[in-house]
Amino acid sequence: MRSLTRLLTFILALGCAAAARAEKYPERPIRLIVPFAAGGTVDIVARIVGAKLADITGGKVLIDNRAGAGGVIGTEMMTQAPGDGYTLLIHSTAITYDPALHDKLPYDTVKDVAPVAMVGITPNVMVVAPAFPARSAHDLIRMARQEPGRITFASGGFGSASHLAVALFGQLAGVKFNHVPYKGAAPALADVVAEHVNFMIATMPGAIQQVRSGSLRALGVSSAARSSELPDVPTIAETGLPGYDYIAWFGVFAPGTTPPDLVAHLNTLLRQAIDASDMRDKLRGQGVEPQSLSANEFRHKVKSEIERWGVVIEKSGLKGSL
Repeated sequence: MRSLTRLLTFILALGCAAAARAEKYPERPIRLIVPFAAGGTVDIVARIVGAKLADITGGKVLIDNRAGAGGVIGTEMMTQAPGDGYTLLIHSTAITYDPALHDKLPYDTVKDVAPVAMVGITPNVMVVAPAFPARSAHDLIRMARQEPGRITFASGGFGSASHLAVALFGQLAGVKFNHVPYKGAAPALADVVAEHVNFMIATMPGAIQQVRSGSLRALGVSSAARSSELPDVPTIAETGLPGYDYIAWFGVFAPGTTPPDLVAHLNTLLRQAIDASDMRDKLRGQGVEPQSLSANEFRHKVKSEIERWGVVIEKSGLKGSL
């Protein structure tokens, strides 16, 4: 009986300690690592999330861009930080590509990375400069078949979301394009606008303003259904490649050593931010549909995506290419 009493007292003490820690958090600035260049898609989403998280907590959120190696450098930096909630990472679907793309990562994506909260989902959009002759995905496939390897596409880096979106497109269409990787989505899109590269399948937040302004022309969106932000743009499946369906997502992660109770608290704060009407409007204005999951649901999603993209990457011939 005494042992049971001691156990219950210990459990109660742990609960009180966790509650006290949650009440005080944050006591200093939160560092939100963006593993890509400033001005890119993940950076845009990070600044929206960071500003709202700071507003909710009354603390400071510092955006720290650490680009390189397709997001691996920034992710590694996060995994090496203490699991105290003061160093977080915001990443995209691309984090689930890395285990298949890299022969050896400096971290274990499952063990060393703790999924905290999903932020939202977005279709990608296939874009070209206004003068480029293709008017649809069908035209692009036809051109690639007529002159294999001549059509170029830009990406935010080897193994990035914009790279894998085209790899999937080419795999399903049975065509090959000439890959031109950049150190981030922003410079990649800039060179599509400047007509140095033929096309890009970019995330909506990165390209939507250029499409709206007319500096880029959208050939199709990557989702199975049209985007409410670009309702006049058909899907890629509609205009040349039935069955093509690619959705990108964004999420917040913590070091794998972060205690479960702190991960749960961070999830609560981030879901509160995502559910705020002003933040939802800002995300939707960038073409991102807000979507919140529990930490456990997000963890399962990340694990299943690692398995799914492992198959796609192997079939594309990119497995272990980094």
